[in-house]
Amino acid sequence: MKPEKGIVLEGVSRHFRGVKAVDDVSFTLVPGETVALVGPNGAGKSTLIQLISGVDRLSAGSIWLNGRRIDRLPPERIARLGVGRSFQTSRVFPALSVWDSVMVGAQAGLLRNNKNRLTNPFYEVLASLLGLSAWQKRVQEREALARETLQLFGDRLWPRRQQPAFSLSYANRRRLEIARVLLGKPDFLLLDEPAAGMNPTETAELTDLLLALRTMRPELGILVVEHKLSLVRKVADRVIVLNQGQILAQGDPDSALDHPEVVEAYLGRVRTRPGQPPSATGRPVTSDAHLG
Repeated sequence: MKPEKGIVLEGVSRHFRGVKAVDDVSFTLVPGETVALVGPNGAGKSTLIQLISGVDRLSAGSIWLNGRRIDRLPPERIARLGVGRSFQTSRVFPALSVWDSVMVGAQAGLLRNNKNRLTNPFYEVLASLLGLSAWQKRVQEREALARETLQLFGDRLWPRRQQPAFSLSYANRRRLEIARVLLGKPDFLLLDEPAAGMNPTETAELTDLLLALRTMRPELGILVVEHKLSLVRKVADRVIVLNQGQILAQGDPDSALDHPEVVEAYLGRVRTRPGQPPSATGRPVTSDAHLG
């Protein structure tokens, strides 16, 4: 039985001209849970994010959100139903100010009513043009949320709110993208390598932010694709390890990441002496390098 709340993947596959990028993957992400997807490059992690968010289409299987099938819906509908995502490469609006770039993320929330249903498109146009008080109140609430969200990142974004987005460093562009997604108040947050390109200090700041989000928004479900395993071990309730499109192991961070087959997938096999069959290294995967 599918849970009433959550994202459910059932036998999800995505094939590209015979290449099985994702092959019969099933798992569930429930509200308040942080799940990390890890694995070597080419394991199918980002493809899964694309499939859940509707950017790509399934070859087989199904994806459900809160009991509703969503794998046939366009990305904008899935976003409006409460699934927010970041991308593997930073995507900001370079000509917009930091403030305006973040406010773009408010649209998904503005177009959902208090019962989490989509508003009538004619109403939203008229409400905006006529400046209806209820609509203005919602806009003001979103502006207050934008201030709060930017300030989550300390002095990284808020003091730069009037600067154009193109003037930000790469790490701050990653932060800006996450802030924009958070402003939509998603029920589920999909993060595709959020720490990519960040140094250890910046990675630690992002780790602290994700931990803070769990306290501030306890019902938020988070699915994070990440190579930096120091972050994964600290923030994830559960780790799913992918290899060649299939689930290799899953469980709590220590048991999943230290599984012998996972160590082998990351670090390969070594020979103890000439003529002896290769064996797994037996070393736990603890490096904070960009693995894979």
